[in-house]
Amino acid sequence: MAGEVNVPGGAADTARHFILGTAGHIDHGKTSLVRALTGVNTDRLPEEQRRGMTIELGFAELSIGDASFGIVDVPGHERFVRTMVAGATGIDIAMLVVAADDSVMPQTVEHVDILRLLGVSHGVVALTKVDLVDRSLVELVAAEVGELLADSPLADAEICPVSSVSGEGLEELRQAILRVARRVRRATSSHPFRMCVDRVFTVAGRGTVVTGSVLRGEVKSGDSLEAFPGGHACRVRDLQAHGVPRMLVERGQRAAVNLSGIEREQLARGTELATPGYLQPSHLIDVRLTYLASMDRPLKPASRVRLELGTSDVLARVVLLDGRTLAPGETGHAQLRLGQAITAVYGQRFILRDENASHTLGGGVVLRPVARRRRADAARQADFQRLESDDSTIRVEEVLHDAGFDPLTDLQMSARSGVESTDLPEIHRRLGAEGRWSPVAGNEVSATPRTIQALAARLTAWLERHHNMHPELPGRQADSVLGWLERVTRRKAVARSLLEQFLADGRVKRLGRFICAKAFAPALTPADEKLLAAMIEEILRGAFQPPALEELSIARQADRKRLARLATLAVALGELVAIDATMYLHASIEQRLRELVGELIRRSGSASVSQIREALGSSRKFVVPFVEYLDRVGFTRRVGDQRVLGVAGLQATVSPPPPARPQENPGEGQDRR
Repeated sequence: MAGEVNVPGGAADTARHFILGTAGHIDHGKTSLVRALTGVNTDRLPEEQRRGMTIELGFAELSIGDASFGIVDVPGHERFVRTMVAGATGIDIAMLVVAADDSVMPQTVEHVDILRLLGVSHGVVALTKVDLVDRSLVELVAAEVGELLADSPLADAEICPVSSVSGEGLEELRQAILRVARRVRRATSSHPFRMCVDRVFTVAGRGTVVTGSVLRGEVKSGDSLEAFPGGHACRVRDLQAHGVPRMLVERGQRAAVNLSGIEREQLARGTELATPGYLQPSHLIDVRLTYLASMDRPLKPASRVRLELGTSDVLARVVLLDGRTLAPGETGHAQLRLGQAITAVYGQRFILRDENASHTLGGGVVLRPVARRRRADAARQADFQRLESDDSTIRVEEVLHDAGFDPLTDLQMSARSGVESTDLPEIHRRLGAEGRWSPVAGNEVSATPRTIQALAARLTAWLERHHNMHPELPGRQADSVLGWLERVTRRKAVARSLLEQFLADGRVKRLGRFICAKAFAPALTPADEKLLAAMIEEILRGAFQPPALEELSIARQADRKRLARLATLAVALGELVAIDATMYLHASIEQRLRELVGELIRRSGSASVSQIREALGSSRKFVVPFVEYLDRVGFTRRVGDQRVLGVAGLQATVSPPPPARPQENPGEGQDRR
């Protein structure tokens, strides 16, 4: 079906209902031919009837044997190509109309280009007005049409000479249409439902009615739907197909849907009706774009264009992702940044016209209906190759990777991958069994290994930017890193689980309460190296009566901020332990503190602050912060005025000695990195 790529992998059915769309230059007899075939005058507007040309879409039904064709009569005038594109959405079979007395004209060529870009591969040619010319001219025009179609998907289309006035060739045309219909096979799908709205009006006593071509699925009276891009909930009150009441309409039919629960002002041409949860509006879509060979200049980056997708018509800016320009006749990948949100699905076809909508520039296929902002990057071409794979498992895996840690419903996955939702459970099972998709943080979310690897790379880059700006610091605080991961994944448990995984894998490392890139080591100037060594020496000499930073003898050489930065580094390196915001112990002294307090409590069952002070030979000024620190880390636990061993104190008798500090000659000013 036009409008969407024929995605491989689904079972096919022989369709009963088809959308037959006309195409051709103005005044080549499209509307007269439809009237001759069906008895319906599709020029429904007074202005259309007065001017003798189609301005809006017209509709009629044609039955041939057991097949039903909803005919969409589209305008041929260049000013109404937008309407033509809207009508071409959902076309199964094209009927190209060329007047024998006029032959191929500019809009004939443009309409063929549009049909090619929309992927219409089945069609017939009606060579009209043969009653006005002799047979030799008919044959000449037929040859010109054949030449026009030679390099198009309609190259094998039958050419049927007809006259809407005399009836000549009409039956032959009907049979040709039926023969084409017998070749149309498409993937079966009864769910979800989707329809692009091309008309909205109000019927007295019934309310709001919309019409459109059913692109997929089926809908029944009483079903709930969503109207996009606004996401408004509504309900199907009644259904018609070509004026006949129906309980159900399905893919390939022209439908009129009477809606309740929604205001007329919330609907317009371009609105999409769909099964709730299927479509997601987006201002960004990634596409494969073909630039017409007839263009006289390359398509430049950031070009402003009009996007014709479904029945939508929106302004867009083209961001070329493969290179700087796209030459006439070339195909490449691009991102379309839209002036307003639209809804699309994987594989949907579209048309691009110039900003003034005067010329067709090209068209293509939607690959990411919900995209993130991207720039040109040759490395991303592999991602597009996976998205365009014939293997549905590879496409699903790529969509899962692109979604990151945002879970997708089966309906959303179907819209983004082109895979039927009924096939997804088996694909998910296969990906899980092969380790290509696995749970994170229990079963809270699942992610692909590439997603986790990409996140680790982003985290490393984020840390390295910090290291470059602050080479003297030990990294970023662990809480800050957790916060960053939580903002990316939007889940606290997932952030914590991933940080633990990255630490275990060695992708990042911990320095005290800091996290840094695995290859990072703090860099100090020779002067700071000297200050740090002196600070550590003074605090070590102080034992259980350590000097505060401002009391250090070296305080005369550096301000408190500089000393605090160096103390933070020493803590991260495991050389000092922060007792509180102003007090530090040497790591060996902190270990001795645990040993003495632990021994005292084990001997007596508990200990008071006074008893601990006597054991340490220190003063209350220092001992109270020491005891509060031990409570905080779980080594001790307060019971009234006494301390008993906490969980950490009971589990660890003697902590392992702190890692030895690298011996460096401060005078040589070695870089710690």
